Amino acid sequence: MAIRRRWPGTALAAWTRRAESVAELRARPGLVDLATDDPAEAVAGADCVVLAMPTGHMAAVVERIPRFDPVDGRRVLVTDVGSVKGPVVREIGPLVRARGGEFLGGHPMAGSEKKGLDHAAADLFEGAAVILTSVGQEDKRLDINRLTSFWEGLGGGVTLLDPDRHDDLVAGISHLPHLVAAALARSVLGARDGASALSGGGFRDTTRVAGGPEEMWAGILHDNREAVSRRLDTYLAELRSWREALDSLDSDRLRDLLCEARRLRGTLAPPPASQGSADPL
Repeated sequence: MAIRRRWPGTALAAWTRRAESVAELRARPGLVDLATDDPAEAVAGADCVVLAMPTGHMAAVVERIPRFDPVDGRRVLVTDVGSVKGPVVREIGPLVRARGGEFLGGHPMAGSEKKGLDHAAADLFEGAAVILTSVGQEDKRLDINRLTSFWEGLGGGVTLLDPDRHDDLVAGISHLPHLVAAALARSVLGARDGASALSGGGFRDTTRVAGGPEEMWAGILHDNREAVSRRLDTYLAELRSWREALDSLDSDRLRDLLCEARRLRGTLAPPPASQGSADPL
């Protein structure tokens, strides 16, 4: 949808594993030029391929593609939108290069807990941070520039990070919050004491991401388990500080903790401004 709006003349092919999803795509005139359940058919003639699926399924999909044939003498650029980068770059990169393509990992920090085509939005990437992962000599500057222009053209702001650095940072700003939201939903709503009927916006906002698809998030937490575990240790130590202030009836300490939290919350960077829309591909 975002590509159609920015670059309406682009030829778009979509792969999905379920026949029902193929039919749904075909039922929406103008959304894609080709919808198929054959990944090799979907990438035929493409100069850019985006892997948009749970990270644990990426290798099996790429292995079904015999070759990424060059377009106008230029290697096909393959990227992804997975939430974990280290395992993806190490596994998918060699698979893509062995088939004649070039791989550069990507992660747009955008989306919601909802899934399915009915919840898609053309403005999803407007103002979103987009992380591209460099692995040194293997990356070509031209590919980085092309992919940067692509995401900026869709409204995102691009940052280049090492894959492991990405995974450590995202463990704190995305993966740990999902785990915490899920744990909070279980601990409060699992008590079945009537709290659900009385909950307001604060609880709903805090636990919103816990409504996300469990298959995808189980894979994310598994793939980034070491970084998430480190962040969880830090969070548990922080919770102990709050518990100590509560147990000791230390109102001044509680006020200091709340004040520091409010101050830190105020340091969050504003979303990046949308860039131009020249077709980079």
